[in-house]
Amino acid sequence: MNSFLRGVLYGFSLVILSGITSGVCSYNENIAPVAGFVVFLLAGLFFLKREKISEILTCGFSGLFSMFLFQIVFAVFIIPDILVYIGGFFGTMVALAISLLTIGRQFAIWRFDTVNEHEIFDRGLKVKMLVYAIVTAISFAYLALGEDAGIGVLVFGILQTGMLFFIVPGKKCLLWMMPILVMCANFFLSANTIWHLPNAVIGIAIYGLMFTKLDIKNVTLSFLGEMCERLFSAIGEMGKPFEWFFEVTEGKKGYVKRIAIALAISLVSVGVLCAVLSSADMVFSHSVGDMIESISDILNMKSLWKIAIGIVIGLYLFGCVYNSYFSYGKENKEIKIKGDVFITSFVMISILAVYTVFVVIQFKYLFSGSELPYGLNVTEYARRGFFELLGLTGVNVAVILIVTKITEHTKGKTLGFIKGLNVYLCAVTVVLLVSSFYRMQMYNETDGLTRLRFMVFGFLAFELAGLIITFVYIIKPKFNVVMVYGAIALCYYLVLNIVPMDKIIAKNQVDRYLSGERNEIGYVLTLSSDAASEVERAYKNARDYETELNAKYWLKNNCKECNDWRGFNLSEKKLCEIYGGIK
Repeated sequence: MNSFLRGVLYGFSLVILSGITSGVCSYNENIAPVAGFVVFLLAGLFFLKREKISEILTCGFSGLFSMFLFQIVFAVFIIPDILVYIGGFFGTMVALAISLLTIGRQFAIWRFDTVNEHEIFDRGLKVKMLVYAIVTAISFAYLALGEDAGIGVLVFGILQTGMLFFIVPGKKCLLWMMPILVMCANFFLSANTIWHLPNAVIGIAIYGLMFTKLDIKNVTLSFLGEMCERLFSAIGEMGKPFEWFFEVTEGKKGYVKRIAIALAISLVSVGVLCAVLSSADMVFSHSVGDMIESISDILNMKSLWKIAIGIVIGLYLFGCVYNSYFSYGKENKEIKIKGDVFITSFVMISILAVYTVFVVIQFKYLFSGSELPYGLNVTEYARRGFFELLGLTGVNVAVILIVTKITEHTKGKTLGFIKGLNVYLCAVTVVLLVSSFYRMQMYNETDGLTRLRFMVFGFLAFELAGLIITFVYIIKPKFNVVMVYGAIALCYYLVLNIVPMDKIIAKNQVDRYLSGERNEIGYVLTLSSDAASEVERAYKNARDYETELNAKYWLKNNCKECNDWRGFNLSEKKLCEIYGGIK
């Protein structure tokens, strides 16, 4: 049976299984997700067990689309009330997970220059890495997945750094833990949650870079390919701890087997005995019931999901560390692309001619404030076109890099002329950047700071640093400019994690309110607890009763006592202290 027909059958079986699962588990909504996951896991393992990635993807995607088609047919023509969409969701997630695992395994198999595993990992190192995987799984579930994660995430980051020090092959790579620790500190220092998900994604990407050979003199983009290989192949190595466990316990299989049998018999015996004694004694029955209820409170669905996520994260990070002992890829040769110098020069001159007219207009009307033609208003003129200009700065940088690449074979005066055009385009891009800043400043003067405007101002500053690097690259393109751009972008992102953005924004808005430029502080009351001190200032100096009432209600509503040390957060603690002083 080919992969497409197998996928159609897979999609049909998911619909049938989802209906059966939903019907059987309709009496208990909490059991349905678990049962659905188990059923669809088995279906995915059966249908997606293929040799080639292309076959897996063909089967998976044809199964996905046919599943939705069959769902519509069933829902419209056969059983209108059938609950198939929850089941379909679980089936899709399982298919995606299995596809990622298989692709990751293929990357692990395709690893170049692989040394025999047994020559690297002795018994002692295997035990250390097994302990690392177990501690990572437990600590992530306990520290990072608590309610309203706070200082627990920072503790997890510090614990990771300590464990990696004892198991990674090189210590210099641990410098990459610094940005990860900065992002972890954000959970402790700030109550602003907008960075939580991006921090997780970027943290995983850094794990790929951590063990990648970075050479700024290598002008190819091979480091990006190696990073992706490491990230994907780490998925394929997630089953390695289980293999190692049986290797480490070799010679003790009989002992492990006896423990498992003893536990199984004991559990069955205790269960039967408790059932009989509960029917014989009411007090004992209530005691057993209370104990079971306590256990069920601990092992609820939320806890089980946290444990499952912790195990996945532990195994994945184990895979990243495992891959740090292997070299990836071969020495990539720089790809030489030759472009036609005449065509390139003609196109560049045409573009720069248009930009020259635009720059003249900017200096005449926007920067100098001359009277505008066509009856245009200065404020309206300055406030329009910000995002268009910002987008053009990115396009211009891309054009500069491409032109530099395709004309690197030229020499003499021709090369100097091309570099001159690139320098001019880079200078024009600086003017566009200044124009963008000026227009955003007009927005800010009218309505005050917002989160988006604050981030844009920061982005413009770091983009200016990027343009300075671009000037250097035009003159001497002997370094990996993309790697430098990435470093600048990471620095910008880390600054956003550290700077109390909401507090700065709130101060700007409250200052405008107290000076009479604004009549309310509505936007401030949408910010996180980081803005507490400024809300307090607005409350104490309110110009109207409504603002005073709203500010006090915001402080009361956001004051949450920390009952778990893992969720401790400095901003939330300060907010509660402020509210305690005014209530």
